[in-house]
Amino acid sequence: ILHIATASLAHAAPLLSAAISAGFRESGVQSLKNLDDRNALPMVAVRSAGLALESIIGVVHEPPLITETASQEADELPTEETVEALVDERYLEILVHLANERFVANTERIRRFEDGLFGARSNRMDDWEDQETRQDRKRRDGLQRKEALKAEQSGSATSVDAEDDHKDIFVGDLDGDI
Repeated sequence: ILHIATASLAHAAPLLSAAISAGFRESGVQSLKNLDDRNALPMVAVRSAGLALESIIGVVHEPPLITETASQEADELPTEETVEALVDERYLEILVHLANERFVANTERIRRFEDGLFGARSNRMDDWEDQETRQDRKRRDGLQRKEALKAEQSGSATSVDAEDDHKDIFVGDLDGDI
């Protein structure tokens, strides 16, 4: 299982999509917090059991424990563990061949995942930033908006005054008082 911590659910989605598209069908998103929480750090778990290979090929026999009552027979008992093969060499060769085929298939699956992962990263995640950088950017943006709003309000007050002055002059010109 490969676990990938992400900054948000939006960042987790393309990773999960790449994993499932590559053939890791048992993959999913998990988090210790509610995924709707802005501070949640979803984790993409990339997993697959589809290419597993299990086969019993032998048995290990442990040496028996020697007790005081059986000490007379101890000379006849094995003192080391023994391995007994349950399959012949031809069957073992078949299993090795199957395992190698699965390694090739898994390598191809990993390559597809990497292509999807790095393609998703370059296409969708170029603007990724960590939490501290995002907070700093948001703070700067907020201060810039605040300054712009102040400037707009003071500018509109000046333009209203200028408009009023212009009206006074214009009205004054019509009356001929100048």
